[in-house]
Amino acid sequence: MNTIVILVNPKYGGNVGAIARCMMNFAVEELRIVGDKSILDNEAYIRAVHSKKILENAKFYNSLSNAIEDIDMVVGTSGAVSGDRNLKRVPITPRELTKHRELKGNIGIVFGREDDGLSNKDLELCDLFVSIPTSEEYPIMNLSHAVSIILYELYISSLEKVYNVNMREASKLEKDMLLKIFGEFVDSNKGIPEYRKELCKTIFKRIINRAFISGKEANTLMGAFKDKLKNNKK
Repeated sequence: MNTIVILVNPKYGGNVGAIARCMMNFAVEELRIVGDKSILDNEAYIRAVHSKKILENAKFYNSLSNAIEDIDMVVGTSGAVSGDRNLKRVPITPRELTKHRELKGNIGIVFGREDDGLSNKDLELCDLFVSIPTSEEYPIMNLSHAVSIILYELYISSLEKVYNVNMREASKLEKDMLLKIFGEFVDSNKGIPEYRKELCKTIFKRIINRAFISGKEANTLMGAFKDKLKNNKK
């Protein structure tokens, strides 16, 4: 999946620069802007910091329809949501959007104007509508912050397999052995009152069963408790 950020008539160059910066944070390279190049003012380049190349390579279009011609999935975004009254504004969350990360081709994330967002006409061109859940006290987010959250969710979901590739979850046998050794450690520890020992075992069992613990982590803990048991028996 190749992610492309599309901004529809942004009003402030500073926001565009901040968006370029967060795009680089989350490995998104292509920026498309519906509007003219005057938006890339001095403030945009200041806010972009080390991501100026994204601004320099930005592509400009005179309409949203032209900007999405080669996009395989178009995702509209807005803080203004609705229900049956306006089916164009029934949203999914950024996390639900990550279910489409296996998409082959281009996915365009479309962000509207800072003041009034995407129009219903804009949303008609979109395949999906995403909205970020926020507090009712202040539901509308800054444009660059909204871009950051959505790109973060897409990026972190793409890393899940990478993070877990070298981690083998502890087997039931390994967990049972760890609990057995921990129980022996607790029983041999004279510093723990008898009436608290069973509670310690129960709490530790709940922690182990609730956590994602790898085989290596389980064996490391077993080794530590075994060493302590030997010392307790001396």
